[in-house]
Amino acid sequence: MSAPIKNLDAILKKLGIRELNAMQKEAYEVILENPETIILSPTGTGKTLAFLLPLLEDLDRTDDELQAMILVPSRELAMQIEQVAREIGSGFKINAVYGGRSGSKDKAELKHSPALLIGTPGRVV
Repeated sequence: MSAPIKNLDAILKKLGIRELNAMQKEAYEVILENPETIILSPTGTGKTLAFLLPLLEDLDRTDDELQAMILVPSRELAMQIEQVAREIGSGFKINAVYGGRSGSKDKAELKHSPALLIGTPGRVV
């Protein structure tokens, strides 16, 4: 890898993973060089972790504004990405906004900007 992932061993231990798979390692290196990367890999191969690691590493702890947004096509995927991002334990405020739950809850959670916002395109808060 061209640059070490901060606390990778601790992150993997939290997630119950021994090491990144080949796709995740390659995706990390490619995303560092070109953030506009598309990862094509079958379901269950670890794409979420593959793109979250370099994304979270790139966020600035001194910036209290929204730094990144992930748009996904479904509520289930938004929830999955939010769960993995929280399990990593980055220390950043992360919120997912999607249909099927109270808009007032979303508004309350967004009073303080998250560093990372995950959501579906149809959800307006």
